Amino acid sequence: MDERDKDNSGGDMGGDFGMTIPLIRPSAETAPRETRAVPPPPPPPAPPPLNPTPAPSAKRRFPLWILGVIVGGVFLLAIGVALYFFMHSTAGFTMVVVGAPPGSDVFVDNVRRGVTSPDGTIKVPDLKAGKRLVRVSHTGYEDFNTTVSGKDGEDKRVPVTLTQPSVAAEAKPEGLPREIDYNGAMLLVGAGEFIMGDDAHNAEEKPAHKVTLPDFYIDKFEVTNGQYKKFCDETHRAIPTNPWWDNKYFSDPKMPVVGVAWADAAAYAQWAGKRLPTEEEWEKAASWGPDTMKKRQWPWGDSPEQGHATIGANHPTPGGQNSSGASAYGVEDMAGNVLEWVNASYQPYQGNTASDPHFGATNRVVRGGHFKSEMDDARTSRRFYAPQEFTAAEKKERSWLIGFRCAVAADDPKLQERLKTQAK
Repeated sequence: MDERDKDNSGGDMGGDFGMTIPLIRPSAETAPRETRAVPPPPPPPAPPPLNPTPAPSAKRRFPLWILGVIVGGVFLLAIGVALYFFMHSTAGFTMVVVGAPPGSDVFVDNVRRGVTSPDGTIKVPDLKAGKRLVRVSHTGYEDFNTTVSGKDGEDKRVPVTLTQPSVAAEAKPEGLPREIDYNGAMLLVGAGEFIMGDDAHNAEEKPAHKVTLPDFYIDKFEVTNGQYKKFCDETHRAIPTNPWWDNKYFSDPKMPVVGVAWADAAAYAQWAGKRLPTEEEWEKAASWGPDTMKKRQWPWGDSPEQGHATIGANHPTPGGQNSSGASAYGVEDMAGNVLEWVNASYQPYQGNTASDPHFGATNRVVRGGHFKSEMDDARTSRRFYAPQEFTAAEKKERSWLIGFRCAVAADDPKLQERLKTQAK
């Protein structure tokens, strides 16, 4: 280091500390005596200005465009909130149903809007102003039907009175046993009228309409592997292939048979002296209450309670394990377990205006949902379609979910002969 650098820096400090340590000038007391001079007297202070101007303080400028965005957003939010409350306070009217039995279904313009509370009331808001069609329904009672006219912002009170049905219960057929053994247990479904279809759910179920049927018998359980194997052995048909979800399925004779195309199911029914049920017969056996003259959403009633059917499971169950889920006629497994072929093409009901490309003579109707279904798919009026022959993909994947049960008219000659023989 240069000698001048040593003198000016106060020694060899090894670097410039001026960047981090400020230079402090020595005071008169600390300066060497031999170099200290007598300071001159300080000059008199200058008089303060008459109107001192404060030094401007440093301020950070806030971008005006951000302020504008914030103000505009708050303004729009305020308008939106005001508009929301204005529309909801004035648009539409509220209907208040009172006096109905607890759990009654309330429909407005054939759309289900909920059920009445334990005190028999329900509030239905946001109804379009004007005349609305109202129906209140409950198992064991006749439907209550009325029209209600309301204005925007109005609360409309609707007293409801449901009465017991005036129509007598379905007449018990004379001379016909309730249950018979005709190549399997069968149950009697008495002649009479019932309501088929449903206006409150899917388009293909509409419209709800009255159907009158004669007496008929229907299998109490779905056709089993054991029953179908006997048919295959006697008619030299190939037995079904095991489904992908159980490679030993067909070896259990108590399980409901699956993997049977529509034509094979119809052939079995004919071999057994029966036939496949019509779609009307299937729905009446599943849904109708002969004592209450009311339709059920599920075979056991109107509540989607678990434990009555094999639904949301990984495997079907043998017949007889879901007796609590039987229909009013005692027919079991009409919800869940396996889907069932019926003798019907997938066609719209008369008066149905839905546009469904699958309607026609090609597809067949299957009913009842299956063991992997959701509860809604197992409703008694729910309709599904399937090609009457399995596709190549279904055969390859062995995606069998469809089984069947049989029916027979109560006045069928072969059945009558069998009943006479059994009576002896």
